[in-house]
Amino acid sequence: MIETDDLFLAGLLLTRGGDLLAVRLRGTNGRRVAVFAIDGPEVALAEREYFAGRTSVDLRLLKLEVRRLKDRAFDAMRAEEEESHAGEQRGHRADQSGERAFSRRR
Repeated sequence: MIETDDLFLAGLLLTRGGDLLAVRLRGTNGRRVAVFAIDGPEVALAEREYFAGRTSVDLRLLKLEVRRLKDRAFDAMRAEEEESHAGEQRGHRADQSGERAFSRRR
């Protein structure tokens, strides 16, 4: 299994028959970065070829896989944000439990 935040390496691994196992998010200096976990019989060889500069790829396939990876990364980021906002909302409502309703007198 290979984990990478390199979008083009991940795309290449998928074009070579790798399976996308997971998309994890990590933070660096306030930025969220997607890390792709990919496994398959040829991914280690494809990674070595990529870093050695000895690889070629069908650009149409690479473009499709990169788009798919971006979609999955942004889905993961949106899900994390929604989860974070839901937690904030629960926290705000918990604070309100001890408050009394305010009514106006006319």
